[in-house]
Amino acid sequence: MAKIIEQGEINNGGIILTKPLSLPEGMKVRIQIEPIETDESQNKTPDENEDFVNLPCFGMWADREDMRDSVAWVRKQREKWLERITRTE
Repeated sequence: MAKIIEQGEINNGGIILTKPLSLPEGMKVRIQIEPIETDESQNKTPDENEDFVNLPCFGMWADREDMRDSVAWVRKQREKWLERITRTE
């Protein structure tokens, strides 16, 4: 049997399909749920789509003076990675 793709809407925890399915009674099926992007959700800014700014970790380094210039800070950290480790015997 070929794959069937239909649309529906969540209502009280169930899925209401736009049209009835013509499948035999008792047939076992696998359900894959994918949200449908609407015009409304596509026009939102990333902050509205995800509450990223409300995460407890957001901005936790805002007051770090050594990270004012984040690009320079990362570059300095990477330079340390490239330094050769020498043994002291």
